[in-house]
Amino acid sequence: MLPNWPKPCARTRAMSLCPFFQRLEQRQHLEEFLTGVKDFQEKIIKRAVTKKAEIDAERAAEGNGGAELEVGDDGGKQDLSDIPLEQRLGPGGLDPVEVIETLPQSLVKAFESRDVDELKNALMQMDPEEAQRHMDRCVASGLWVA
Repeated sequence: MLPNWPKPCARTRAMSLCPFFQRLEQRQHLEEFLTGVKDFQEKIIKRAVTKKAEIDAERAAEGNGGAELEVGDDGGKQDLSDIPLEQRLGPGGLDPVEVIETLPQSLVKAFESRDVDELKNALMQMDPEEAQRHMDRCVASGLWVA
């Protein structure tokens, strides 16, 4: 909205924003602006709490059957068994579901938590050849991007 704001007034953006900031120098306008910002922050926090509760309730209703993968920016999870095999194959042609099922529990936990340090620790505790084999399979399945 801000990029299109000066068009109805036939003014440049700089000419339109200067009066806004000049008004903020007045205590009354600054307080109104800060009140609006605080109200907006509270709405965002309330919505985040509500959305998290909705997601948790949805996950509880679905249960945890099958392999799940985080999809998209919203952090939602999708059951991988719903995706056709051809679409879920990684760049090396391996199925991520099959690969994750064959990994040691320490690596699975590290991948699920998305904690790189935990992944490094799990790999350091393994035989170097075994760790390399697991990581090669993770790259080929798309679980890890090299």
